[in-house]
Amino acid sequence: MISQLALLLIGGASALQLHNVRRPAQSVHRLRGGAPVAAQPGVAIVVDAEIVPDRVDEFIKVIEADAKGSRGEPGCLRFDVLRASDTRFFFYEAYVDAAAVDTHKAQPHFKLWSDFKASGGCTSVSVKAVPLGEWGFQ
Repeated sequence: MISQLALLLIGGASALQLHNVRRPAQSVHRLRGGAPVAAQPGVAIVVDAEIVPDRVDEFIKVIEADAKGSRGEPGCLRFDVLRASDTRFFFYEAYVDAAAVDTHKAQPHFKLWSDFKASGGCTSVSVKAVPLGEWGFQ
């Protein structure tokens, strides 16, 4: 259940900082490092992954590297990992535009996650991309 989600914000905010999801509108249209960008439709990606039970420790190392690397990408606004159960995880990723998502998928830290999936590390994975309007990421 959603109410039972335990946070695993790897390398990021603590559970006490979760409430700080909304940001002032003026910060929404800035890349990491503060460079302003034109208002663009962003993209959010929501991943629901069920991990093979005896590979959870390996997965945590992989997703930690992916999350930390992703957060350093100029076009990545947010990358959070939530743990719903021992083996079920949700990721919430937000990018400035579709080009930033393409750049993300070309990174070595993304390849770690891609290789983990390809090796049979997940029993199921659902990925949904949602275009964000001006109001979407705040």
